[in-house]
Amino acid sequence: MFRSCSTIAAGLTTFALSVAGCGDDGSSPFDSQGASTGGGSQVSAASASGGMQTSDATATGSGSAAASSDGADSTGGGDGVLLDVGAPPGGFGSCECELIYLWVADSVAGTVSKINTRTLVEEGRYITRPDGSGNPSRTSVNLSGDVAVANRYGGLTKFFADTDDCIESNGMPGIQTSTGKNDVLPWDQEECRAWYTDFPASNQRPVAWTGATTKPGSCDATPASVWTVTSATEGLPGLGGPGGVIAYLVNGESGDIEETVPVPGFPGDAFGAYGGAVDGAGNLYFSPLGGFGAALLARVDHDTLETDLWEIPPDVLPYGITVDHTGRVWLASNFGSLAGRFDPATETWAVVPGIGGGSGLAEGPDDLMYISQGNNVVPVHIDDLTTGPTWTNQEGVKGISFDADGFLWAVTQRDDKDPGSQAAAYKIDVDTMTTDGVYTELDDPYTYSDMTGNALGSVACNPEG
Repeated sequence: MFRSCSTIAAGLTTFALSVAGCGDDGSSPFDSQGASTGGGSQVSAASASGGMQTSDATATGSGSAAASSDGADSTGGGDGVLLDVGAPPGGFGSCECELIYLWVADSVAGTVSKINTRTLVEEGRYITRPDGSGNPSRTSVNLSGDVAVANRYGGLTKFFADTDDCIESNGMPGIQTSTGKNDVLPWDQEECRAWYTDFPASNQRPVAWTGATTKPGSCDATPASVWTVTSATEGLPGLGGPGGVIAYLVNGESGDIEETVPVPGFPGDAFGAYGGAVDGAGNLYFSPLGGFGAALLARVDHDTLETDLWEIPPDVLPYGITVDHTGRVWLASNFGSLAGRFDPATETWAVVPGIGGGSGLAEGPDDLMYISQGNNVVPVHIDDLTTGPTWTNQEGVKGISFDADGFLWAVTQRDDKDPGSQAAAYKIDVDTMTTDGVYTELDDPYTYSDMTGNALGSVACNPEG
């Protein structure tokens, strides 16, 4: 669980980044740089005040019944189960999830790595598609710690984090499962794979669990579902084709597709839907890869399956996506553009001044959003958009995530032009913005979604999310 403000302040009273965010006046710990805001043009059936309504993208399929989130109670993903909430914003509430694994996709090898964030030991590496050629890139971790992996070339796979949950399936005595980097089992022998679901698509990237727990203080994600999105028509592998996209809600226990939601107004070509994230009600948000014409932000309502589309400002070319604990959507940027923040309640955008050219982002303690920017990671206050001290390294930062102990993880890619660079996962102490540890045995990681489950915990276990 994230360290509380009182813990940080007591330990580092001289460091303004951590301490000032705990003040009674709620003021930012950084020098103000201002924010650019503007009204968002909505392109959906639900028209915005002052927005531009240009299409009627309506979902198909029957909605699943779930209690709505209101006030201090949360349904934690629309699955009809109340979460125990009421903790400081930016933390995990009282869900008390011990999510101690970092799940990193290795696209070229067709595998995903399970790294213990406390010991920095890789405890398992798994093939993500039967043919080993799925080209995985996005991971999402539920509140039990299990991961769902989306394959760029199609297919969704779930792996158990706890080997006690693994199931006998290969006919050999005992449980056969990978024990680390150099122990990748054949597809038909690995027994910590919970399920694999094939999809009629050659382009599949977004993956995002809903939050669910069975009782206060628990992190049992048994009722949870997982979202994924494909292009509606096939093109070259990983690129998508002309037409719209299709969002799917998948049963987290069986892998069965529960709901199919066509979104014809969202372009399916030029990589289609590039990244996805959920809010506290389990609603899915997804965005494209920026730089290929006008871009749209999409939302699929978990309960009604209705869809909404909003135009993304032209100075935000989206890459990564996440949702903060207040329910606002954040986009990292592409091609040197600026990061952006969208408030669904007011349907307005804010552009983060001076922060762009990165891919990953994740909310941390004290109302700070950490955004990659080239070789750097920069904290940005989620309200006034002021920035703080930067962590920097030699390689470009791809993915960002927080672990259960409040440490930031930055996954980097090897620079082929620099023989001294390495593909690695860096563990960062955000109190001092210094490296606390590094795992260097990754091959070719490409991952920047919710690699630990902390982003899901932040929205599902807080009343504002």
